[in-house]
Amino acid sequence: MKTVIQVLLCAVIGFVVATLMLNNFTIDLMEYAEVIAITLIGIIIILLGVSLKLYWEVKKLYNTDAKGDEEDEVDLLIYKKFADYSFLVQSSIVLSVLVLCTTVITLQSIVLTIIAIATMIVSYLFTIFMTNLIQLVYPERNIPKLSDSKYAEKLLEISDEGEKHVMLIGFYKSYNLLNVGLLIGIVLSTFYSISTDQSQLFSIIIMSLVLIIVNGKYCFSIRNK
Repeated sequence: MKTVIQVLLCAVIGFVVATLMLNNFTIDLMEYAEVIAITLIGIIIILLGVSLKLYWEVKKLYNTDAKGDEEDEVDLLIYKKFADYSFLVQSSIVLSVLVLCTTVITLQSIVLTIIAIATMIVSYLFTIFMTNLIQLVYPERNIPKLSDSKYAEKLLEISDEGEKHVMLIGFYKSYNLLNVGLLIGIVLSTFYSISTDQSQLFSIIIMSLVLIIVNGKYCFSIRNK
């Protein structure tokens, strides 16, 4: 799954960069808004379909009668499939929001807008299924609700030391990636503004503020411990 995701991301990034270079960074996305929206909706449907498949696979594995080493292998497989499920569901939510924003900004047909809203609702329902799945796999733990304002802290509290170590490594890597990603986004938006005479200053300001807030939250969180 990780290799497939990396290949897809590299392919998408390579395609976008090559297209922009061939068009001297002057490509008009408005012309392709409908194609982009329809393509993203197709991707969302695929992501949700695979997510549903993973959901039933996890439930099936949970009900598997395994003992000894086989039980450890089943637990590991459940963990990996659940992680894949989480990633796909979160990705579908982000893409659904992207489609909705695209259809609204470019004044696409009401049908595409309704479909975008529907995919966003379905994606959110899948996050509820994710919580139910955790409660199914770990019935002995008091899993917090997603709406809980202290969801992250409570999730860490109920995790054992090994799980905390893995989660913290993942969070720290994500934090570093977010910093790099936003900085690259700021630089690319600046180049786009210069080459197309279409100011992206508002987006640059928002990304800069998000970057400052994220770093401030992290620094003050570890400072006050």
